[in-house]
Amino acid sequence: MKKSTLKLQSIGNTLIMIRISLWNKKIREFNKMLITIDTGASVTTISKKLLYEIGYDFDEKNKSMISTASGVEYVSQTIIEKIQIGGFILNDIPVYAHTFPEESFSLGVLGLNVLELFDIELIFSKWLMVLKKIEE
Repeated sequence: MKKSTLKLQSIGNTLIMIRISLWNKKIREFNKMLITIDTGASVTTISKKLLYEIGYDFDEKNKSMISTASGVEYVSQTIIEKIQIGGFILNDIPVYAHTFPEESFSLGVLGLNVLELFDIELIFSKWLMVLKKIEE
């Protein structure tokens, strides 16, 4: 089983984040970003502004309702062509486009629609996350 080890990062002792890369449709290469790991989020959510900047469109008419820490929000959905997490590249991943508050430390949350593709080991003594891809 293939595995990949990533360095965890902490922001303000409240958020656990990892570095991932999103496929930029405009320049046809990956863009790195820090994203919060959120096992309470069913779907990965990315900053609407960031998604727009890297070439993704979203349907503003068909919005989904989600519950966030700050209340209920209505969000658009798009499909990310590729997401790179460690040594893995995932294709055609549905994500929500959301406008995060200015005081937010994160440009997105990595939700269960991505996390459930892996067996995950968190090693807090070394601030590492080990991903093992679940074979279908």
